[in-house]
Amino acid sequence: MKWSTLKASLLALPGEARGAVVGLATLMTAILFVWVVNIWSLASESWSEIAKNEPRIARLKGYQAFQPAIEEAASEAEFILSELAFTASADESQTGAQLQQLLRGFAEEAGLTVRGSQLISGREEEETPEGFVQLRVDLRMRGLPVALSLFLRDVYDHSPRLKVSEMDVIKVRDRRSTRRQDQAQTPVEQDLDLSVQITALMVST
Repeated sequence: MKWSTLKASLLALPGEARGAVVGLATLMTAILFVWVVNIWSLASESWSEIAKNEPRIARLKGYQAFQPAIEEAASEAEFILSELAFTASADESQTGAQLQQLLRGFAEEAGLTVRGSQLISGREEEETPEGFVQLRVDLRMRGLPVALSLFLRDVYDHSPRLKVSEMDVIKVRDRRSTRRQDQAQTPVEQDLDLSVQITALMVST
């Protein structure tokens, strides 16, 4: 509809009706203006938020791209840690008891007689790395030198890593062995009294 025709139709209306139409048109125009302003404001805020989050989105995309490498590195780090120290899946006393049982098993399999063992706690070691605690087991045993060699082999082959921190060895005097040695003129292995301390690292909780 042309503006001239619309204007003529409007002027043909009675005064009250013409005022009502003009008022309604004014109200619709105001509502439309407010609606447009609100839409523009929301769009501007959205664009601003997107621009603000672009660096964060880029970082997340970068993390996503490197996720396989990150997971592989984490797996390798976990494996290396498991080679060096006991995990914190149990508390210190439980892990210490497991270590003590493990070492007694090594000794018995090697042919040594375990005469006593204990977990030594409450000792701070300066060389203990940060984030770890040190477990120490004292073993008192008796047996032949070859049995001691087998025991030490198992200790040093174990993972997580174990370390012999102290070892005292005393030959046991055996008169019967001495007499047999004198008679046969062949060397006879003597039993050894052993006091061995084994240390291990544990991830601190």
